[in-house]
Order: sequence, then structure tokens, then C-alpha cells
Amino acid sequence: MAVLAIIMSVVVLLLNTGTLPMIPFIISTLEAFSINFISGLIIPANKFGEIFAQKCGAKENSFIFAALSNLIVTGIYVTIVSFGMTLINVGFTPVLIPAWFSIYPIVFVIGYIIVLAVGPLAFKLTTQIVEQ
Repeated sequence: MAVLAIIMSVVVLLLNTGTLPMIPFIISTLEAFSINFISGLIIPANKFGEIFAQKCGAKENSFIFAALSNLIVTGIYVTIVSFGMTLINVGFTPVLIPAWFSIYPIVFVIGYIIVLAVGPLAFKLTTQIVEQ
């Protein structure tokens, strides 16, 4: 969650401003993490992703299973976080949806790649922590 929040903050700030100032970066990272954390408490995205991968016939612990599962997980979290961050920054104005649509495809693709790249490392780290 933290990695996705940081990456989304960086991407959104760079897309919107072309720069990466420290204070807005910290604020947007905290916003993204908070939205992601709360939505993670409410929505069982991992379960939805696993069900989707199983329905597609992917074998557990395979790259295809992870790719399919994370497609759903990333879709849920990136959608919620990117919309929430856009709403915070733009408000309920006529430009809300166009502003969100302008960043969503880029944030989704980058978020998906990051989740696929960091996922195995996060899984190993979690397994080591739980086993101790």
C-alpha cells in the first residue's frame, strides 16, 4: 500500500505540475495512503482478484495468477485512490471527471506495473514477518 501511494503521488504530481515539490509530495502521499488504507479495510480486493484469477483457470503461485489477480486489485485501488485524490484537489466541480480521466490511464498502467514488480518482494517480506 505504501509503495503504491508513493508512486501514485509522484506520478500525479508530475503529470499535474511537472515538478515534485517536497511538501505537496508528502501531503499527497499521506492522502493516497489514507484513502488506500481505508478502502482496503472495506473492500476485499485481494479476494476479488483471487476469485478472478481462479475463474480464468490460472494456477496458484504462478505469474499468470499474480498478473490476473493484481489486475483486479490494482483496478480497484487505483480507481478509488486516483478519484479520491482528484476529488480532494479539484473538488466537486465540472472539471472533476475530465481531470480524473486525464490521469487515470497513466496511473493505472504505472500502478499495475509497480504492483507486479513489488508484489513478490512484499509477499516474501510478509511471509518472513509472519513466520517469526
